[in-house]
Amino acid sequence: MDVIGHPYTTACFRLRIDGLTMADFSECTGLAAETGVEEYAEGGENRFTHRFPSRGSAPNLVLKRGSTADQGLWDWYSEYQRLGRVGPRDGQVQLLGTVRGRPTPVRVWSFRRGWPVKIAGPDLNAMSAAVAIESVEIAHHGLTLVTLPG
Repeated sequence: MDVIGHPYTTACFRLRIDGLTMADFSECTGLAAETGVEEYAEGGENRFTHRFPSRGSAPNLVLKRGSTADQGLWDWYSEYQRLGRVGPRDGQVQLLGTVRGRPTPVRVWSFRRGWPVKIAGPDLNAMSAAVAIESVEIAHHGLTLVTLPG
């Protein structure tokens, strides 16, 4: 997949789905995870309540100001409108850095069973150089920080 222009000067996050590069973005939020806390008040114990870890959760990934020459993200999102369901896919968000003058992933977050819940194109204006994707929001079933070699 070709990425428009030279994105490594403006975009520093790459979205990969099922091993394929979908787009490069300049902003990414939602790289977080949280474990809930279950409290139990034991009868006769008035000094404290017992606290236990419960279910984990993670916010949706939101990537903004993307550039791509491919319509793969739009097609993936459109599956729901066409078929009434959307196929969940595994993917990665890569933080890109420059190593020996080449764009290289320096940090990678992997997500499982993700699907696009929102996608937005740019506001079109002939006087601006708008990008192809303003934002994409992806729900998922968990986020993992990948250990890179080296």
